Amino acid sequence: MKDKLKYLYVVAAGSLWGIISLFLKPMLNLGFSQIQTVTLRCLIAAAVLGVYMLIKDKSLFRFKLRDIWCFIGTGLVSLMFFSICYFYSMTYNGVCVAVILLYTSPVFVMLLSLPLFKEKITYKKLIAVVLTVAGCVFVSGAAGGQSIGFVGIVLGICSGLGYALYSIFSRYALQRNYNSMTISFYTFLFCGLGCLPFASPVSMALSLSPKAVLYSLGLGVVCCVMPYILYTKGLEYVDNTRASVIVAVEPVVASLIGVFVYNESVTAVKLLGVALVLSAVVICSKD
Repeated sequence: MKDKLKYLYVVAAGSLWGIISLFLKPMLNLGFSQIQTVTLRCLIAAAVLGVYMLIKDKSLFRFKLRDIWCFIGTGLVSLMFFSICYFYSMTYNGVCVAVILLYTSPVFVMLLSLPLFKEKITYKKLIAVVLTVAGCVFVSGAAGGQSIGFVGIVLGICSGLGYALYSIFSRYALQRNYNSMTISFYTFLFCGLGCLPFASPVSMALSLSPKAVLYSLGLGVVCCVMPYILYTKGLEYVDNTRASVIVAVEPVVASLIGVFVYNESVTAVKLLGVALVLSAVVICSKD
């Protein structure tokens, strides 16, 4: 791919994940729980993407049964596990600390990619990972030092591990020549079905108003189908560690949404965090 255009897939994915609050907050205000929004998001994403694949190319649904572990990995081991851990991490730790612990994911990606895919740990990658974690600490606004318990730490780190595992399992699926849409479809389907028993499906269905359907479509299409396809596509050109760092534009975009949409305060610490994350992105874009 020409020059740095290959990194735009990952930047675009992180940006779309970063605007999720525009759809998530209204859903929570309508009385839906976090696990219900995750379930709706994934099932709607699977349905929308499935219809598109049905029209475009039915062969995209095909996969070899011996490769099903790749999609169980992206859907249940990664997305579902990450979502549940992240939800409870926010309950135990608060949103700010939960974001910090979530973005331990580049560390996991780097460490796992070394033995699994023989990706080299370079000085650039190490610096970029450190800048990313530090930047997310500052962007989240939790740099002041909040005491958290052992359970909260474990849940937060597990959310980072689950988040990282998507890159790992997707890489295996890509190596088996599966299309990014195929990987995304089965990721959403397995995650949605896996979350369904925990989401009180009957009350969730009865609570769906026209507004809720509209916001759910936003969650499912804008903040799920589009970014996951873009990120998975980006993994075709960018190694796991670089991708996990570049996608950290997500909390930066989320912070900007907080400032311009929800009138949250702008501080020097947050601006420093933005600068650190963007510096890490620039470092990773240098081949």
